[in-house]
This record gives sequence, C-alpha cells and structure tokens, in this order.
Amino acid sequence: METEITSLLTKEALKLLARVGPLDSKADVLSLIKSLRKENLDPQLVTTVINQSRLRHRAINKFGDFAGNMLFTEAGLEQATRFPVAALHAERFRDAGITSISDLGCGIGSDSLAFAALGMRVESFEKDEETAALASFNLASFPEATVHNQDALEAKITTEALWLDPARRELASKRESHIRLTPEDFSPNLNFVFELAAKYPTGVKLSPAFDHDLIPEDAEAIWVSHNSDLVELLLWFGKLAEPGKTSALMLKAGSRHVFEGDNQIQAPTAKLGRYLFEPDTSLIRSHLMGDFAIRLGLGVTAPGIAYLTGDKLIDSPWFRAFEILDVLPLDEKQIRRYMADNNIGRLEIKKRGVDITPEELRPKLKLKGKNPATLVLTKVGEARKAIVCKSLS
Repeated sequence: METEITSLLTKEALKLLARVGPLDSKADVLSLIKSLRKENLDPQLVTTVINQSRLRHRAINKFGDFAGNMLFTEAGLEQATRFPVAALHAERFRDAGITSISDLGCGIGSDSLAFAALGMRVESFEKDEETAALASFNLASFPEATVHNQDALEAKITTEALWLDPARRELASKRESHIRLTPEDFSPNLNFVFELAAKYPTGVKLSPAFDHDLIPEDAEAIWVSHNSDLVELLLWFGKLAEPGKTSALMLKAGSRHVFEGDNQIQAPTAKLGRYLFEPDTSLIRSHLMGDFAIRLGLGVTAPGIAYLTGDKLIDSPWFRAFEILDVLPLDEKQIRRYMADNNIGRLEIKKRGVDITPEELRPKLKLKGKNPATLVLTKVGEARKAIVCKSLS
C-alpha cells in the first residue's frame, strides 16, 4: 500500500519538489495547486509535494542550506537536532579520535548527517520503516553512512562509539503537571542506555528538563542552548567524558560560550538594584546560576526566582540586561495607569514566579502609546511586583 512517504520517494515527486522549492507561510498555495493540477498531475502527489515544501522551508531554521536536499515528516523535523548542535556532537567524537559511530535511533538522520560530514563511518538504526527510508535519503550522499531498519535494542554494534537519543514515551497515565520520569519512561529504556554507555564511549541526548537525580555519577552533563532556546541535556560517557563535570553551553550568533561550575551553590537573595539580569536558560537548568551569580557579585530577586540584580551594569553574553525604571505593585489598575501616563505602547512582558500570564494581562492594559518598555512580573523578596525596565541588550 502506497503511503505519503513512499509516494514522495519517487522520481516524479522529487522532480516536482525541486521545481516547487521551499514554501513559506506567505506563499500563495492555492494558486500553486491550481497551476500544478492544470498539468494533469495527480492531486494526491501535488498535496504531498506541497506539504513537503512547507516542511523544507521550516527546516531551514534547523538545517540551513542542508534543508533543501532533505526530506522530513512533521514529527521527524520537530524531534531532529538542529544542525549547529549536531555539529557540536560530532566534534566531540572527532576530537576524542573516534572514527566510527552507531546512531541507535537515528530518526530522520540529523545527527548521523553531522557524524558522516566529519568523515566518520556511521551505522544508523531506526525501527520505523518510513522514517528509516527518509534517513536513507538524507544520508545518500555519504557512502560511509548506512541506515538499518532495525530496533536499537537488537542492533549489532560494530563501531567504536555510540550515540543515542531516547524518546520519551507517552505518559497519559501520569499527570503532566506532576511528572517524575523514570528510566522506563524512555525508549530505549535508560537502564539499557546506561549499560551500553559502560561498555562504549557514548553520547546521549535527553530533554533539558531531565531530572538531575537520574544522571549517572560517571557521566559528564552539559545543558545546551541555541539562540536562547534551551534544546537539550547532553550526557557523555567513557573517553568522551570528564566524569561528574557539569556545564552550560550556549550557542549564540555563531559563537560558543561555556560556563563550568558547582551546581550545588545557591545564589544569595539581594535587594533590587539598578539593573535586572535574565540569565540564559542553560545556566538556569544546569543549576549553575548560583555559582555564576556569586562570581559576578549578583543576587536573585527572591529565593527560587531566576532573575539576578545588582547596581553595576555587567556586559556578558550569558544574560539580557535591563535598566530598572520603576517598581510597581502587581496590580492591573496601577500598571495600566502607569503605561498610559508614560505613553507606553510597545511592551514586552516577562514573568517568573507569579500566576498571572502576559497573555492575560496585555489586553487589560489597553496600550495606546508609542514608547517601548519591558515589564517583568515576578517576586521581589516576598512581594509580587511589576518591574518596568529598559532593555539594554
């Protein structure tokens, strides 16, 4: 039985896909469909190609120029590693002298692509037949990469090192707001993953929200952000790792920044200073913000709140800086009056530690002015405050 994927992997479909090119959200798709159907093309083929063209355009943010030569599914694109981050993975293997890798659960092949691009032999395993077919297409230009339509649990390891990206299972039986993940909540099971990691140099990609308590003692843990998005927790094992080390790694504007420290240090609470600082999410999630704050002489606005404050303006790629203009009670009427009195209409709203959301508050403020500002809804000490700021970043 032909599916959307199998129909896409035909000469006719690929030729049409090349003609259409990536389609952004502004494209006149209806006119394009009418035009293509006048050529007596199969309507289902046209629909399949249009959908893929849209995915290719979205994929440019993750894969850059590579996107124009790749095929995707909605889920595959969503789960795929961004190419600058995949390059980071590949470099760690290369710098450790690794020449061959098994990618156990390769998806559409994003990490395998980065490994192969650095000249490593790659054995990629994917149990879903159609996803494996897409991975084969995406890796076709690299003869040193082979895709196996096989479950990672059954893979025969013939390489020096391993790469795994365990998927989180459906957790419908658990309340989403009170999830505490266990090794069994992943596929492959994390016990299986960590057993393999004891035998081979291994890299493991996990959600950045992964429980710190589940990280093995012999792993090196790195929380990675890309262009201000927190994207993953990386665990390294064997000769790829410095066991017990914790760091935050930020990829931003083509540069890499690394902060290593003690994740047991808590930031002190400080009185609100002249400036407010919003740390990168990799610092927050790695629990390194306390060490970072103390080194720079900063404090948090309240216990458990990830905003730093101080009287000295500090230039650092690790946070956004704001000059504090005014501090108001977290009261809708007072905030609305302030915005009107100061002719503020272009307002960025941020929040931490309070139950009101920017989406709820914005329409109530009836903004009509022309001036810009940032409004931070958070705790200062024990009080809920609205901090009016000027962005300096």
